[in-house]
Amino acid sequence: MVKQFVFIFLLQFAFSVNAEEKNVTPEATKKPSVSQQKLEAFLSNAQSISARFKQKLVDQYGFALQESAGTLRMQRPGKFYWDYVLPYPQSIISNGKKIWMYDSELEQVNVQPYDQVLASSPINLLDKNQKLDVEFKIQALPFAEKQHWLKLLPKNSESDFKEMVVGLSDGKIKTMRFVDNFNQTTQIEFEQLVVNPEFAQSQFEFVAPQGTDVLGDF
Repeated sequence: MVKQFVFIFLLQFAFSVNAEEKNVTPEATKKPSVSQQKLEAFLSNAQSISARFKQKLVDQYGFALQESAGTLRMQRPGKFYWDYVLPYPQSIISNGKKIWMYDSELEQVNVQPYDQVLASSPINLLDKNQKLDVEFKIQALPFAEKQHWLKLLPKNSESDFKEMVVGLSDGKIKTMRFVDNFNQTTQIEFEQLVVNPEFAQSQFEFVAPQGTDVLGDF
C-alpha cells in the first residue's frame, strides 16, 4: 500500500495546485503552451472530481511490478476516497483531518492525522494557491494518443518524484505518469472522469467495521 499511498499524495498535490497565482515568476512572463493552458484551466475549474482508474507500476527496465484498478473521488481541500478493487480490496480515505488506510482482507485500518502525514512528506504543499510554474519547470510535449501532453519537473530537489507527465483529452486529465527517485514509473489512466460532482461530507468519512484492528490515532 505504500506505493499507492505515495502516489495518491502526488496526485492530490497536482490536483491542489491552483491556477490563480499571486506571485509572478520569470516563467510566468512567457506565453504558456496550449497544453499548459488546458491543464491550468482544468485545475482552476475542478473543485472536485470522480473517476474510475487503472494504475500500473513498472521498474526502470519496463517490467510491470503491479497493476491495480478502482474508483476515486476527491474534493478540495484535502478530501479523497480511493477505493482499490484490484488486485485486492483496499481503501485510503481522508476527510482533511484524518487519513484512514483500510485493508479489508487483513481486517486492519491504520489512522494518521492529515497534517502529520503531510509534515513528514516532501509533498507538503497541498492546497497552496500556487501556479504550475511556481512548483515546476514546465515542458510542452507533442500531441499524441489524442492527448495534449505536459512534462512537469519539480523545482524542489527533495521531491518524491523526478518528473510528472500529464495528458489531457477534452479538457480533462486522462493520463498521469510519475517517475520516482528509484526510476520506477507509476501510470494512471482515468475513465468516466466527472468534474465538480457534489459529495456529502459522509462520503469522506470512515467507520471501522466491527472486529477491525485499529492502528494509530483514531
